[in-house]
Amino acid sequence: MTLIETVLTVSVLSVALFLVVGWMATLREDAKHDLAVRMLADLDAALARYRRATGLYPPSRGPESAISAVVDLLDHEKSRPMIEAFPPSLRKGPNRYNLIDSWGTPLRYLGPESQDPKVLANAGRPVFISAGPDRDFGDSDPARLGDNLRSDDPGPKGFRIHDLRDAMVDEETTTSEAEKDN
Repeated sequence: MTLIETVLTVSVLSVALFLVVGWMATLREDAKHDLAVRMLADLDAALARYRRATGLYPPSRGPESAISAVVDLLDHEKSRPMIEAFPPSLRKGPNRYNLIDSWGTPLRYLGPESQDPKVLANAGRPVFISAGPDRDFGDSDPARLGDNLRSDDPGPKGFRIHDLRDAMVDEETTTSEAEKDN
């Protein structure tokens, strides 16, 4: 091989390697995003099961409310299997109660009594929140809220059937309580 052929071969291989590495990084990020969305959807379903069985959602208990909500979900037979099905990579801490997202950030839980707009917009329905790929919840910089993921967000596939059912039950409960008050 001549020098020109060798340089050309090395150049082509370098470009191909660069493209493959970039493609693999994109696939890894997509897999992390899909895992986080599935985890949040499962948490939403676990909250719905817990509420159907007990009549209430797990309350918030201070800054570690996500851990206490997970403990409540694990303590109930209807929601326990969904939480226990999470891969070990999404659980940390001594008892594995602290759920983390795919990027290693602990989840946040906004309970039914929260005055956060995300909960108020859902008529008191609690929300688990992932900080997303930038690992920033946007507390100090609201511009960083854009990549946060929430358990109440239906995603590209739309609302799931249990979301609609829970909304109808919530509406019926609110209506019957209002009628009792009158």
